[in-house]
Amino acid sequence: MSKFTDFFKKHPLTKHICYMFLVALLLIVIVLIWLMSYTNHGEQQVVPDVVGLRVKSAANLFDGKNLRYEVVDSVYSDAVPKGTIVEQDPAAGSMVKQYRKIYLITNAVLDEMVAMPEVTDISIRQAGTILEASGFKIDKVTYKPSEYNDLVLGVYYRGRQVLPGETLQAGSGIELYVGSNELDMEQDSITTMEESVAGSLEEEITF
Repeated sequence: MSKFTDFFKKHPLTKHICYMFLVALLLIVIVLIWLMSYTNHGEQQVVPDVVGLRVKSAANLFDGKNLRYEVVDSVYSDAVPKGTIVEQDPAAGSMVKQYRKIYLITNAVLDEMVAMPEVTDISIRQAGTILEASGFKIDKVTYKPSEYNDLVLGVYYRGRQVLPGETLQAGSGIELYVGSNELDMEQDSITTMEESVAGSLEEEITF
């Protein structure tokens, strides 16, 4: 031991270098320990499967595993109950660090609302294509006396006229008022959409 002491006494610079080395080594160890603690090194969780659950139920599962979540989007689907989760990222079964955020997509609670397109003064066939593409269903066609045959005169929902731009629930069944120059001007005639299409096909076959 005295030899080491004598050596450092004779070489004080070497002694200081050793001290600096030990201090640096100690700092490196402290930093590594801090980083392991900060990043939860080695502490991972399995992402639970929350698809099909409501957000509140999923939140309880995430809390139990020290995970966070965020609802980032919603979709409209009739295939699953409203308010339930339809997609998650990362997927169920993935290994993630604690406090990792799980991103969720849910099925909207409220019904999708769509705007009524402009379909008046065009043929019933054109209007049908536009309305179905917009998400509406044609439940009934009511023919009204008009000098313009098969021209849409108006759109009605539950007996009330719907103007272009007005919003209704997607999938709503509507009624079309359509002109007919073959009707008695003092009498209305009501027919279904199927009868109208069938009549048009018969005319095409006749001619």
